[in-house]
Amino acid sequence: MRWYSYLVGYLIVIIEGQFPEKVINMALTRGIFLWDIVEIGNNKIRMKVRLHAFRPLARIARACSCRARVYERRGMPFQIKKVRKRKSLALGSILFFLSLYILTSFVWVIEVKGTEDLTTDEIKNLAGQWGLKPGAVIKKLDIDKIERAMLDSHPQLAWVGINIQGIKATIEISEKVLIPKTDESQFAHLVAKEGGQIKEMLVLVGTPLVKEGDMVEKGQILIEGYVYPEIILNPDGTYSPAGEPKPVRAKGIVRAEVKYSGQNTCELLETGIIKTGEKVQQVVLKIGKKQFILQGPKSSPYSYYDQETLTKEIPSWRNIKLPVELITNIYWEEKRLVREYGPEGAYREAIRRAEEEIKGVLADDAKILQKSARIISADDERITVEVIWQCLENIAVPQLLPNVGTQ
Repeated sequence: MRWYSYLVGYLIVIIEGQFPEKVINMALTRGIFLWDIVEIGNNKIRMKVRLHAFRPLARIARACSCRARVYERRGMPFQIKKVRKRKSLALGSILFFLSLYILTSFVWVIEVKGTEDLTTDEIKNLAGQWGLKPGAVIKKLDIDKIERAMLDSHPQLAWVGINIQGIKATIEISEKVLIPKTDESQFAHLVAKEGGQIKEMLVLVGTPLVKEGDMVEKGQILIEGYVYPEIILNPDGTYSPAGEPKPVRAKGIVRAEVKYSGQNTCELLETGIIKTGEKVQQVVLKIGKKQFILQGPKSSPYSYYDQETLTKEIPSWRNIKLPVELITNIYWEEKRLVREYGPEGAYREAIRRAEEEIKGVLADDAKILQKSARIISADDERITVEVIWQCLENIAVPQLLPNVGTQ
């Protein structure tokens, strides 16, 4: 019956007088419902009574030479009365719940997982072509249809899964492993991808234009993509091709000694920032100047962080634009690192960084012949070094013959 008391309204009343117990006994015998009766002092009792029963209770109290005083008013009638006095609050509450209902009916945040060669924007644009985009009505989205359409329209997708939770849609994909296509039927020279001195040479198809011991430059033709019907011996002992040439796809191996160099710097005392990959997301509903947190923490839980903010406005309806925004704050955790290398440590670290740069451009089949390093500059703050690697590698790469067809 407590819910009924709240519905019709009730009062917390304090009875004071010489015999307050007598008031309670007379009220109960007359059918007045009282509850939560507590003695709070000498000749003073607190109780709860329904709103419509207060006047009969007050008459009984006066008959017993006691006084009935209202301590607090509770229940639905009093809440309604407060709302009537504060119409702006009621209107704001209605607007808030209406905006909340409208916002949760749309997709506002789209997250993409599983991308490797494809980019996040490519997947979002593809999903947007089939209706899944920020501002889309959730009930109107056919998830199975969108998944099938994305698979059929992009040859590099092997699997697509879409999951919608609240206002966030997560697109998970798996990409196909595509085997690169090579056309061995196209005529081509073999040219030098790097400059260096030729140490080994094996010609399988084509006409060699260089020999072992020659210095070649980047882009120079090593094995020509033509064969000739005859070879003429020159008076100086060299050979020259003669006759009508026939185009071919040159094949062979040309190993040369190539020099790679890289420079890098390391400070003796370095302060760095790294992202740990951990993140926390906060979703905020903004109505006018007020903000309400719908999801996530009140503020960033990290001491150091990088904040990313995405803002979406509620779509206008019949040229009526509501002052409502949905703000998504993404906090990426960062860590501050302070490392003291010292002169010797900075020297070794600068060499390591320079070697990493060289490894980034070094061929997989390259053989390192010699390594060297020298200090370019050094002071109390930083050291700069240059690293030189002498390597032996196959420098021959194909270059298509211009204006020539296929075999």
